[in-house]
Formats: sequence, structure tokens, C-alpha cells
Amino acid sequence: MARPVHRLSVVALALAASMIATVAAATPFSAAEARRLDGTPSPSSTTPPSEPPADEHLVGTWSAATTRVATAVGGQTVRMVVRASLGGSQARIHLSNVFGLAPVTFADVHLGIQGSGAKVRAGTNRPVTFDGAPSVTVPAGQSVWSDMVPGKVAGGQDLVVSVHLPAYVHGVTGHDRAYATTYMSGPGDHAAEESAKGYTYTSNQWFFLDRVAVSAASTIGSVAVLGDSLTDGTGQANDANRRWTDYLHRRLSGAAKPTRLGVLNAGMAGNRILRPTVGPSGVVRFERDVLSQPGVRTVVVYEGINDISRGSYDSATPLIDGYKKLIEAAHAKDLRVIGATLTPFHGFGSWTKKREKIRQQVNRWIRTGGAFDAVADFDKAVRDPRSPQRLARAYDAGDHLHMSDAGRRRLADAVVLREL
Repeated sequence: MARPVHRLSVVALALAASMIATVAAATPFSAAEARRLDGTPSPSSTTPPSEPPADEHLVGTWSAATTRVATAVGGQTVRMVVRASLGGSQARIHLSNVFGLAPVTFADVHLGIQGSGAKVRAGTNRPVTFDGAPSVTVPAGQSVWSDMVPGKVAGGQDLVVSVHLPAYVHGVTGHDRAYATTYMSGPGDHAAEESAKGYTYTSNQWFFLDRVAVSAASTIGSVAVLGDSLTDGTGQANDANRRWTDYLHRRLSGAAKPTRLGVLNAGMAGNRILRPTVGPSGVVRFERDVLSQPGVRTVVVYEGINDISRGSYDSATPLIDGYKKLIEAAHAKDLRVIGATLTPFHGFGSWTKKREKIRQQVNRWIRTGGAFDAVADFDKAVRDPRSPQRLARAYDAGDHLHMSDAGRRRLADAVVLREL
């Protein structure tokens, strides 16, 4: 599948390479003066904006696994749309330059609620600060959390993060297959604008933004999923929010007794547990993309089919050893780990009898090995009962590996909610 590339004109790139925009400092607003992100007045508070209230803590509500993406941006503003899985009284965003080649300056950042397209709902676009300053420079290899942005965030709400980049950036840290539209301006700072007028280009990638967290009650946590394209959302329509993790969030929030739990997607198309291919290996990125998520209490591991379908292993042993490393790392942080069985891929171009045997060995170990705290039997949920090496037709997106919309929903339904 070809990687999406944003449409940025040659003129804009040339200007981006030569100019550095002058940014007017956005005045931080106090909790007493602020209006909530949903447009209603915010009560006054003596709590510092960078810290949750005493009876709350920071919990992840959205995430994306990052690597270096094959693009360049600069001298413009990027406006990204992400869906919160968990509501909270305040929000924080996280910007990453982990895969960058040089320091990156984020000169003006705003957080709001999506109206439609690139338009921000009137009255909701709020400046984001970093240690009280309206801009921040992040060295290569590092990342930064913002201060708390006062204003209530609701679960299921589409948040808009606008980031002005005054200088041209090579080596962009981001997420390649967002299956979400990112809006990109021509030259200049358009972060504070609520209209869509300045945003004339689009991309299907997220840039620099890799987390959003909210302040929530200390009893509330999140579940983070390590995965590949099957978790990343391959097969869904753009802006559909129909990853299996999205369906899991809908199950949690739509139950007769809704469960407040953040659902964090750390899927990366093409990723493997054992070897770096698209992005670092799952073992290497596990700490950054999963274990360090704020408020995480449960981890789901649904990755390994790329190791089998594209690897040259003679047995399941290397992959099982990789799983054991993930489990050990999670348990060292007192986190619960759920293992998801690997789903069928007979009919996909790389399928062989030998690889199918390894998949069956891996699944047998996940089910019966006792190393995971619980099992989500995704294989059983979506396989064809008459031909268990294959996906059931209703759950097959057409390539015999990736899921249809019904298949992704079926994965979410196979998760036992009380085990989260």
C-alpha cells in the first residue's frame, strides 16, 4: 500500500525553506478567565494549570505510534484532528521530535474542538503553553508535554491541534498512516484562527503530535495496544474512526453501565515485534509507545503476524521469547498484559504451510502458556469455522490479511471488558 503524502505546493515549500515567521505571543489564560473547550464558562481554580487537581491524575485519551515520516514541513501551520476516548476536566498534549535530525520550534500551538473539516468550533480554540511560554524548542531525540489547558474534554470528542512551525523541518517525527485528514496552511501562522480559510492543503499523516491526555479521577486508567496495521486501521475509510480500538471505546462507553477507560492505539502498519522495519521493533518501542503512557493500567499485545509472514523463522521460539520480554517489562511496572492470538492470513501472498504452522504454535502458547494475564482470542473470533486457516469472508477486507469493518468490530467484541 503506497504511503500517503501531503499535497504542498512547490511555492509553499520554497517559502517554507527561506522564511521564519514572526509569531505574536499568545497570552496564556487563567482557569478563572477561561471558557471550557465545550464553550461553557470554566469555574475558577487555584490549581496550577500544569498540574491536575489533587484528587485527579493524568490519563491518556489518544495516542499514535511515531517514527520518521517521509515528508518535510515548515513555514506553515498544520492542523490535526484526533478523537478523545476519555473525557476529563483539563487536557495536555505531547509533541515529539524523537526521530528528528535537528531541534524543532513549535511557535504557536492551539487546542480546540472540530467544527467541520479544518474549521474549529467557535469559541473553543485555546492557546497551549509550555512552562508558561507560548512556544517551545525541542531538541532532536526529545519530546515535550504542554501545560494543562483549562477546559473540559468529552469522551468521543474530535479535538483539533494546530501547530505553527516557523522554520523548515527535515526529519519529521510523525505517524504515516493516520487514516485521518490533517489540514495544512500556506505560509504563516494560522494556529489561532477558527476558520478553515488559511488551510489549503491536506495530508493523511499526523506530525509531531503523539499523545493527548486528560485530568481524570485517580481511579480511572487507560488500556494501550501494541500492534501493526491490523490495529493501525488498514482497510478503513479516511476519517471514519473505525479501528478496532475505536469500536472497543464505543463498547466501553455505550454499555448499560459505561466504563470510563482511555483506549490508546499504538499500532504501526508494517511493524514487527523482533526486527526494525517500519519503525523500531515492537520490543524496542514498547517502553515509549505503551508503558510510558500516562495512566496506563492494562496492555494488549496484538502483533507478530508480520514477523511470521515476512520472516524466515523455523519455529515460534524467537517470537515467544519476544513476547516474554514484553510481558516482563509490563509486569515490572505492575501492568496487566493481555495477549491477543494472531489472526489467519491464508490467501495472502506470503502465506505458506510452514508459516501457518508457526502461527498455530504462537497461538497455542498464547492460549495455554500462562504467561499473559488474560487472552483475547482474536483468531477464534474471525476465522472461518470451515477453514480455520482463513479469515471468514465477512471479516476479510479482500486481501485475506486485513479486516473488513465487520472484522474490526468483531475484534473489539472479542475483548472481555472485565479483564481490562
